[in-house]
Amino acid sequence: MYLLFDYNKKTALKNEKEFAIENTEDINKVFLSDRKGNNIILSKTNNNWIINDKYDVRDDAIKTLLSTIEQIEIQRPVSNTSFNNVIRQLATTGVKVEIYYHNNVKVYTVGSSTPDHLGTYMLMDDAENPYIVHIPGFNGFLSPRYGIQGYELNINNWRDNSIFKINSEEIQEISLLNYNEQEKSFLIQKEPLRLINNDSISIKYNINKTVEYFNNFSNIECEKYKGFEIDISSEKLLFKLNIKHQGKTDLLEAYSFSKTNKNSNNSKPNVERMYAKLNNGEYMLIQNYVFNKVFISIDDLKE
Repeated sequence: MYLLFDYNKKTALKNEKEFAIENTEDINKVFLSDRKGNNIILSKTNNNWIINDKYDVRDDAIKTLLSTIEQIEIQRPVSNTSFNNVIRQLATTGVKVEIYYHNNVKVYTVGSSTPDHLGTYMLMDDAENPYIVHIPGFNGFLSPRYGIQGYELNINNWRDNSIFKINSEEIQEISLLNYNEQEKSFLIQKEPLRLINNDSISIKYNINKTVEYFNNFSNIECEKYKGFEIDISSEKLLFKLNIKHQGKTDLLEAYSFSKTNKNSNNSKPNVERMYAKLNNGEYMLIQNYVFNKVFISIDDLKE
């Protein structure tokens, strides 16, 4: 009887230390849940990862998560003096992680960092002992690699920020309306290729610059999503961009972003931004240096 008890105890101790999953390509779903009721479901279908059955997942975010799941190791046990505090913190602010793979599921809780920020407290489901976990050679704590910021989950930390991923061959027409300087507005049509100014007059175009402009829409990203409840009543509409491709039309509207830094001199942010929304969807922040190649003047296309 003692031998059986001793064997079970050793098995339990072994299992509560096995945080890593070696073959992450077998993972088809990851569920994360924080103590404030925020839930994230990352699911894989045909090698494409989706968040909550709604949005595409950022490639770098899922790669970081999967590499973390694969590489994490126990750094050391939690000391006796810290044990109760760590257990309490995991129970009140820890984020639950469920990883599904090959008809198996691994469940553990990710807690805060150690005081030196080089380890992360974690506890395997139904285990008694928490551990300090790390990635060998990585100097930092692990919770941000699970999309956790301040003990909370945010779906926007996982979303693919792509606005346009359009091959130039698929574009039939592009129009850009500049509200501040309407004489810089233009329309480009294909088949036959034409450049049309704001007075609906065809003008001579530079073929290389026009082709390059079409190529600019292969990968355009926003900085972050801001949701639908954004007050832009004090902002100005700056641009309307219409792109016809593959039988549909995408409309991007860009607005001024007049927010200042919250410091003593209310200085402007270091990065110049605009608000934007695509197809009347939620608001985004876009950066000027990314969109400078899109919000150009007709003069940039002329012969």
